[in-house]
Amino acid sequence: MVKIILFLFTFTFCSQLKSNTFSEVFGSEGAAGIENPKTRSLSYTLQYATLAGSIGYVLKNLHDSNFLDPFGLTPDSIQNLSKLAYKKNFLLDKHDANIISVNQRVDKLNYLNNLDKSLIDKKYSSRMIELRNNNNFSKSIINSNNRNIVMERYFEK
Repeated sequence: MVKIILFLFTFTFCSQLKSNTFSEVFGSEGAAGIENPKTRSLSYTLQYATLAGSIGYVLKNLHDSNFLDPFGLTPDSIQNLSKLAYKKNFLLDKHDANIISVNQRVDKLNYLNNLDKSLIDKKYSSRMIELRNNNNFSKSIINSNNRNIVMERYFEK
């Protein structure tokens, strides 16, 4: 909001100024250089290159952020996130379902194997000792409750 006010303020009160950018910044050499057709052509080329680069940069960021999805321009990085949402004509036959199921089982087994390896590597860490103690404590409570239930049954008869 402040930027908009400053922008309007600048153009409202500074519109009467008659400064020439080239004469102010570069002196008479800059003003004379604009009159030279070769320099003017180079200046226009640089301006167009800058404008095209800026527009390209903005469009690329809009495309990468999925802003242009309503126009059918979805980036591959987003399409790869969800095959169900973005794949056209997604049909799942029995063979593909078996492959997906096997892959899920393999992923689960790999996760469990990696978990076992990490637990073995950290067997004597403070966190593992705490987990074992908590587990032993909870097992003791469960066993005690089971003993109490058996004793109550025995004494009721």
